[in-house]
Amino acid sequence: MNSLVDKKIASPFSKGHQHQRKFQSILSEAAQLFNWQGSRATTLVDIAGSLKLTKTCVYYYVKTKEDLVYQCYVSSCDMWLDKARQANSLDASGVEKIVQMVREHFNQYIETLNGKAPHFAMLTEVTSLNTDHADDIAQRWDEIFQLCCDMVDQGMAQGLIEKQDSAIVSSAIFSIIQWFPVWLNRTHAANPEPVIDGVLDVLLNGLAAERHQFAAIDFPDLSYLALDSFDRDVQNRMKREAFYRVGSIFFNQKGYKGTSLDEIASSLEVTKGAFYYHIKNKEELLYQCFNRTLDVERLLLAKAGSVQGSGVEKLELALRYLFNVQFSEEGPLIRYRALPSLDQQHRKKILKATSANSEQLGAYIRQGLEDKTLRDTDSSVAQYMLSGAVEASPDLVNKVVDVDSKLLSAAYFQLFMNGLAVSVSADL
Repeated sequence: MNSLVDKKIASPFSKGHQHQRKFQSILSEAAQLFNWQGSRATTLVDIAGSLKLTKTCVYYYVKTKEDLVYQCYVSSCDMWLDKARQANSLDASGVEKIVQMVREHFNQYIETLNGKAPHFAMLTEVTSLNTDHADDIAQRWDEIFQLCCDMVDQGMAQGLIEKQDSAIVSSAIFSIIQWFPVWLNRTHAANPEPVIDGVLDVLLNGLAAERHQFAAIDFPDLSYLALDSFDRDVQNRMKREAFYRVGSIFFNQKGYKGTSLDEIASSLEVTKGAFYYHIKNKEELLYQCFNRTLDVERLLLAKAGSVQGSGVEKLELALRYLFNVQFSEEGPLIRYRALPSLDQQHRKKILKATSANSEQLGAYIRQGLEDKTLRDTDSSVAQYMLSGAVEASPDLVNKVVDVDSKLLSAAYFQLFMNGLAVSVSADL
């Protein structure tokens, strides 16, 4: 027989309970600052000050900033794993499980915006961690990713999801979830139901009014395109272009902190002095990598829009052009997860230009709505989802063997054009 004294209740008077609550507060505040301004610009003093704690108090919980970043990422992975496990344990179809996982992540972030839940760090600087920590986070993420693949595989076995590589489908699903913190704001939090309904509508049913057949397209060769922001002198333009491309590779793979200008110069077989002749410092290089990315995106979006076609056709071209360049000889483009490493002035300029490019993508969505080649969906929600899908697309390199970007781009955007579910119940 159970007695009252057998009930285990976490006492708020317990030192262990108080310790854990304070540690969680530090992780939440650190995650918020890391997400907005990056670990480079965030100090332990900043975190302590925002919590009205002493620096000594923060050092009681973590010894270094690198350790704090790692602990924030562990906390994020625990949250992601918990939601994936809960969804996968449901007595439901594979599609219903995926819907529940996406919905729970949405609700989690809405609660954060409303001040009812902690902040969780976006996994943007894993490569800046030491090897042991980076490997640990990678292993945790692999477990989370595999659970999603299991749900997708279940949906395929049930005939609810079209058969293809579950890693590609899962990558597309996670691109939606991972982009929530980028675009959801307090306006959405004030009236969240229409927003999540719009997200799930695209997830399940896609954007195309009729089943979209992906075309065999010719991808543009950027070496024949003039990039407006580069030096007019051809030789200097080519040298700077090489620095921007190689810089993008290093920043994408190693993060801002882990990128060494010596390594970049060495990879191009030039002296560090020759590098500094063209580039002032690492901050300037990162900024110019973003400028190059914006130029390339602008040109590809314009080329997609120049065809005589419907909204859905222009949208397909735009998405696949942007996807392909990441895997082409003209790639990669800088990942937007590096944005917090820019100083505030540069960041504002890049965000303004990024919004203009995203708006061009939105224009093709609106054209599709007007010419009825796209379903009646929330165009702003669709625009955000597609931007997140493009940003996350390079992650497929680590998930898919023998990448052929011409075929892979069609498989990846299949979810967004035609929807996840072959058939779904009306109550989803």
